[in-house]
Amino acid sequence: MNLTPQLAAAAAGAPFASISELTGSGDVLVLAPHPDDESLGMGGAIASACDSGHRVHVAIITDGAASHRKSLRYAAPRLAELRRREVEQAVTILTKGRAMPIWLGYPDLSAPETEASFFEVGQRLAPILDRVSAVWTTWGGDPHPDHQRTWHLARHLAARRYDRRLFGCPIWSRVQDIVPGFVPAGLMRFDSSTWRELKASAVSSHVSQMTGLIVDDPSGFRMAPDLAAYFVDSDELFIPGGSE
Repeated sequence: MNLTPQLAAAAAGAPFASISELTGSGDVLVLAPHPDDESLGMGGAIASACDSGHRVHVAIITDGAASHRKSLRYAAPRLAELRRREVEQAVTILTKGRAMPIWLGYPDLSAPETEASFFEVGQRLAPILDRVSAVWTTWGGDPHPDHQRTWHLARHLAARRYDRRLFGCPIWSRVQDIVPGFVPAGLMRFDSSTWRELKASAVSSHVSQMTGLIVDDPSGFRMAPDLAAYFVDSDELFIPGGSE
């Protein structure tokens, strides 16, 4: 499994980041467009931040219920509840029981994208935001609308404090074409090898996405095992805000 040429070129000579460079001095807020993005994109860094004494808040933006739209056994409400339980297990693994995800519950493929909706999310997260020194999310160069919208949401929330760090973690743009206009400037690698066993367990918690559990929708999403292994075994990538 190889990176897209643009990311491969940026990552080849990219420096490794320490966890303190990625977290700052306070809490970390992870914005995951869907249940599983937190594990795939930055699961090792979440575990490392927790081990380093930081409190990590993982907010799940959408319910992920569009992954199997033709399933009758797992219609949207049931699938959303399943995905919520999966991400609760994954976050429990990554944080060693120190955190539970914040479930925002927006419909899949409808992540917030307007200033008014960004403000609404900010209000919902207000109890924790003052302590947050870093926001991690998916990168805007990912070719998925919810990943792009969540990147812009993260920029909105990061801008509310002058010293708050913002990083985008490429997921789909690692293996698909980057959205035009985005450049991975300042990319850093995070060596997640110490936490790969935890990360693998967290990724495996997302059974609805990683296995053939849902059998009545052959067209539904299922991540190929080699792709899941690639996300677990490779360095995590962090691109600082302002890189587009």
